[in-house]
Amino acid sequence: MIGIIIGSVCLGLFILFFVFLYYVYNLTFYSPKKWQNKELQTDKSLNYQGLENEVLDVTQKILDVPYEDLQIKSFDGLNLHAYLYRNESSNDFVIMFNGYRGVVRRDMGFGALEMIELKKNVILCDQRAHGKSEGHSITFGRKEQRDVVSWVNFVKEKWGNSVKITIVGISMGAATVLLASDKIDSNIKIIADCPYSSQKDVIKHSMKSLGLPPNLLWPFAYLAAIIFAHARLKDDALVNVSNSKCEILIFHGTADTIVPYKMSERVYLSNKDHVQYELFEGVEHGLSCLSDTPRYKKIVKEFLER
Repeated sequence: MIGIIIGSVCLGLFILFFVFLYYVYNLTFYSPKKWQNKELQTDKSLNYQGLENEVLDVTQKILDVPYEDLQIKSFDGLNLHAYLYRNESSNDFVIMFNGYRGVVRRDMGFGALEMIELKKNVILCDQRAHGKSEGHSITFGRKEQRDVVSWVNFVKEKWGNSVKITIVGISMGAATVLLASDKIDSNIKIIADCPYSSQKDVIKHSMKSLGLPPNLLWPFAYLAAIIFAHARLKDDALVNVSNSKCEILIFHGTADTIVPYKMSERVYLSNKDHVQYELFEGVEHGLSCLSDTPRYKKIVKEFLER
């Protein structure tokens, strides 16, 4: 009888533990949420520093630009979607990736318009579990970095190995392209806007921001990712970037509360010979391009031309 009681208690505790892990997964890794894919709606979790209208204006402009749909198959069988803005006279391709629970035409609208203005071919990629791409698990770059490589290979296969390629990401998309930096050709340029250094760093920072104990809760997040997202969150962009020969440009705002700029600084210091690091004073997450547009555009143009 005692054995049955003990067994029942253990089973109950196991079920509660499993339910808690799924709650952590749903809160942190599951995507898309019902509110997520609305392009003309700002992200309520971000501080736009009064630039909400500018963000939506840029989004509307890119929504009005004609595009073609692209689709590839990921390494694990997901259909991945992208928007192509084709310039038949150009051999330059810019492949762009959205941030965490973001919308690519809102997240990358400014950059897309800038690259179209510079006569580039632009590909806006819906990251897995975002937009029109399949999947329901965000892995903070663990699997997404392989999707970056797949898009790069797709462009080379479709338009030839002589194409010039730049990959661009913001926030999680920025971390993703940095994680892919040692898996692509050295002549591919990379622009990363407000990236984090590792999955562990950014998740623990988010926990701390919410007043939660990060050292206590991180193991549960790590385990939830393994069980439900089938991903071990063990990447560190410092390692990837230190092994990369690509030319890399990193932007970050010093007032970023979502991803502290010190994370970008550590990435820069891991490979100063190949990384250009640009700080924007007093600027929040992902707003460098709108806070000082002339400076931002000048830096990007010079980076792409050198």
